[in-house]
Amino acid sequence: MKVKFSLLIIILFSVFINAGDIQKARLIVKIKGLKSDQGTVKVALCNSSENYKDDLSPFKAAIIEIKNNQAIAVFDNLPAGNYAVKAFHDENNNDDFDTNFLGIPKEDYGFSNNARGLFGPPSWDAAKFQLNKMDQIVEINFN
Repeated sequence: MKVKFSLLIIILFSVFINAGDIQKARLIVKIKGLKSDQGTVKVALCNSSENYKDDLSPFKAAIIEIKNNQAIAVFDNLPAGNYAVKAFHDENNNDDFDTNFLGIPKEDYGFSNNARGLFGPPSWDAAKFQLNKMDQIVEINFN
């Protein structure tokens, strides 16, 4: 009886250890529809409405090269939960999201869920998605 109980404890313990591994995921962000291969794409990964609104403090960020009018960012070891992605094509590599004097963007941009805002960026609720797979892909179209 002791052997069966010990074996059951070992099995349960190993399940809990493996369950912890499952909570870490990889997010692959595919940016499509870029006009050129010039410059880079700046990607911000946000995990709350607060850092989604704050352009200077995302949860994680990446600067990615463009090949064949596409770019791919990979974020590893992420806990499951809600996230949103925002990205822009920094075509002139000046590290700024360029706008004209009226505030209208001169550079292409996009958000997860291909969400769009009327006068400004879409809301956190429109752009957020649930990260709940080991390898999850989010596609953003810059059209």
